[in-house]
Amino acid sequence: MPTIDYTQIGFTKKTHGVAGELKVSIEEHYEGLFLEKDLVFLEIRGSKQPFFIENIRGGGDLIVKFEDVKNREEALLLQSKAIFLPSSEVPGDLEPETPGLEYAGIIGFTLIDRHVGEIGRIEEILDMPQQEMAVVHYQGREVLIPLNNQFVQTIDTVAQSVMVDLPDGLLTM
Repeated sequence: MPTIDYTQIGFTKKTHGVAGELKVSIEEHYEGLFLEKDLVFLEIRGSKQPFFIENIRGGGDLIVKFEDVKNREEALLLQSKAIFLPSSEVPGDLEPETPGLEYAGIIGFTLIDRHVGEIGRIEEILDMPQQEMAVVHYQGREVLIPLNNQFVQTIDTVAQSVMVDLPDGLLTM
């Protein structure tokens, strides 16, 4: 059976409402293509699963309703998942002119500090002027963790974890 190559065009974010909708982040140069599609693939437990799009709405953050996702509980299982299209459906001229986020591939990974232990799951990567930041829920609040060579020790794609060595006090700010 031939293998299919996929191109990551974005990722799911948080749920929206109670009807099974999700906020999504689509790379700007793929947004027009995404809005035309009826079918995308989400990476779940290491394999690409097809999802039919029922509806897309929204301005800044796009809000997507997938056909077989009926409620918030089902949508929660699809948070922080990479969104793909078959590479054959992505025109070559849509490749980004500027490099994407260096750490975009670690959304959904578990962030572990060398001294504190498990901090939480990386929900989103923000592109700040100084550096990329991981959004993580830690002890009931949202914290931003700087992602740079000084703090990030190892990234384990098999275990889906990121080992960091954060300075004292960063998590208590």
